[in-house]
This record gives sequence, structure tokens and C-alpha cells, in this order.
Amino acid sequence: MQALGLAVDDRIVDSALDVHTVLAAPVHRDACFLHEQWRSHAAAGGFMVGIHIPSRKLARLLPALSLYEPVDRGRDFHVRLAGTALRRRFGRDITGCKLSEVFTGKTFDGYAGRMRRVLADGEPFVLELRVVHEGLTRLRFEWLGLQVFSPDCRHPWIMTGHFLYAD
Repeated sequence: MQALGLAVDDRIVDSALDVHTVLAAPVHRDACFLHEQWRSHAAAGGFMVGIHIPSRKLARLLPALSLYEPVDRGRDFHVRLAGTALRRRFGRDITGCKLSEVFTGKTFDGYAGRMRRVLADGEPFVLELRVVHEGLTRLRFEWLGLQVFSPDCRHPWIMTGHFLYAD
């Protein structure tokens, strides 16, 4: 399968290993910009889906953004919107899937656990993620996870940015 200029084979998607490094703060230019925008709204009551996102200010970041709605009090997450940047990782659009349908086992537990912590304490997470297959890094990106609020402004959701590195 061809996805955004990167040859993606189903065998690679299914057997790739995610290797992550926790970062203290965003490094990627676009992740820094998103984090700054989020902080300015968080200080004034929160970042709201439908009010602050989408917006002209964030338009250039939309392909990198994804929204996750907690399901069953955060046991799983419904992918409400998956930016096109994720097609490079999965070789398909994962909008409408549950996180447990995209990841399994310890990988699911790790990602869902990070997202649950963001829901609980509102603190972002930042990871450098490498997708490794047969010892080679196939993709490298920075993953920023932020607490946002649902369109009715009542429920915490997760917004993530997946910012690819060109190396």
C-alpha cells in the first residue's frame, strides 16, 4: 500500500515495534506551537473542541491532530478524528476505530495508560516515537497528548499531535 509517499506493507504495519522516549517538553517546532496554544487556553478554562479546534491559528497542524473520546471511563478510547499523518503509521484511516482495535497487549496498555493520566491530572505527555521494523526505523515522530474538552464543554477528551521528522 502507498500512503503519503511511504510504501507501507501490511506486514510492516502489523509487526512494527513502537520504541518511545519520554521527553520533558516538546521539541518539534509544530509540537511546541501546539503546546503553547493549548497552554494559553488551558489557563483560561480549557481547550474546547468546536471552539478552539479547528481554528485558523491551528489550520496548518490539522493533518497532525487526532481526537480521542474516552469509552467506559477511559478503559478504551474512540478515535473521533485521526489526522492524515497517522496514515503513515497505520497505512489506513483509523477514524472511528477504538484504540484497542489499533493496538493490543502491552502497547495498548502503555498508550491508554498515558491517555488516562492526562484525563486524570490534565498534564500533557510528550514522546519521541520510532516505528521500527526489522531493525530499521521506518518512521520517527513526536507525539504530544493534551487534555481538551468535548464540544459540550463537559467531558475531558484527549487531543494528540503526531509530528513527523523528515530524517
